[in-house]
Amino acid sequence: MDLAVVLPLLLAALVAAALALFLQRASGALRATRKVERFQHEAAALGVRLDERLALVITQVDAVRRHEADASGILDDLAATTAALDEGLSAAQGLDAPALYEASRAGIVSEIGHAQRALDMVRHGCELAAGPRARMRSTEAQIAVKRGYLNLLHAREALATHVADLAAARDPAQSAWRTFRV
Repeated sequence: MDLAVVLPLLLAALVAAALALFLQRASGALRATRKVERFQHEAAALGVRLDERLALVITQVDAVRRHEADASGILDDLAATTAALDEGLSAAQGLDAPALYEASRAGIVSEIGHAQRALDMVRHGCELAAGPRARMRSTEAQIAVKRGYLNLLHAREALATHVADLAAARDPAQSAWRTFRV
């Protein structure tokens, strides 16, 4: 074979192999980017749904806490919010998080758990306040409602922070309120 024919064919094969390698890596990067964007979108949608529900129940609990509403009147809404948080927890656990954002997914799951426990505390206080011995247990009921209210506020704020970190594509290890930045 003539070197003038083989050399261009060899060079063309080398360029084709380099192009194939580049396209393979580019498609891998594109898949990873799409996975991150899908995770961010799903987490943001979940965060909005839960934030709306928590805002509603926090307003009602605040009215009970200030003695502007009857404690027995919000028990149905507390049950509906508990169901929404249960749904949100299963949705958060089912999110397909990229490896870099696994800590954010775990943080969202954790904050939903905090909100559930706070809601249980509020429900306990409302049941005490609406129960047959309400006068005897009013102090305990007030304390449970107030602590639950504060814990709901904190869980809502922390959940919003996790979702905002995801939306801004911040590295979860570098979140402003959880770590020191140099």
